[in-house]
Amino acid sequence: MSDSSSVTPLVEMKGISKHFGEGPTRVDALVDITLNVNAGEVVGLLGPSGSGKSTLLHVIGAIVEPNEGWMRLDGDVVYDNRWLTSDLRRLRLDKIGFIFQYHNLLPFLEAVDNVAIVLTLAGWRRKDARARATELLEYLQVGHRRNAMPAQLSGGEGQRVAIARALANKPRIILADEPTASLDSERGGIVMDLLRKLAVEQQAAIIVVTHDDKILGRLDRIVQLRDGRMISSVSPPAPGVPKPNNPLVLTGA
Repeated sequence: MSDSSSVTPLVEMKGISKHFGEGPTRVDALVDITLNVNAGEVVGLLGPSGSGKSTLLHVIGAIVEPNEGWMRLDGDVVYDNRWLTSDLRRLRLDKIGFIFQYHNLLPFLEAVDNVAIVLTLAGWRRKDARARATELLEYLQVGHRRNAMPAQLSGGEGQRVAIARALANKPRIILADEPTASLDSERGGIVMDLLRKLAVEQQAAIIVVTHDDKILGRLDRIVQLRDGRMISSVSPPAPGVPKPNNPLVLTGA
């Protein structure tokens, strides 16, 4: 994990708030969120249903626009009470990789082309895109499945292909929404070990929304949300250490 005293965080947020609706129907999804995530760090977002976890992930991913606040991603201020870039698609392509609960691979493309398509959309030549995709699949130990269709992949293999797709453009910010929820304990542990490896070797900031208490020991920090507010930011208990009397809230969607 990076030393926050000497490293500029890859994700910086100050006073980020988001509400939906107005008047009596207004819902405050995020309230005055201030959060830093460093290179090499894996941070988990935890909280009950409706606490704001997914909204926060979508704000960082430039999918949802906040109502107020300030945000810097990988050294560039991208939001200051308004988006400072007109091309959010390019912002996402250049800076952010997304991993979801289900791999969401295109069913009509082989594994290698599911990864390469991100690069061709970014303007790469198909030959170069497929070469980069093959390199990533080998790195994630599914190179032997490069020509398999998504329906032919196991759950763990499909999630590794999805991780390769998220890494295609070499983003330093990786957002994962319940990446282990559809996997058994063994495969979920493998996926989280891969994410930790990526955080260190690629010097990426990885933010994971999860309800899977089995992966808490693989996180560097746990950020708890409740009713749109950040209520704590702590290191997880070490493996084998008894849980506190007030355990982390892991229920809900």
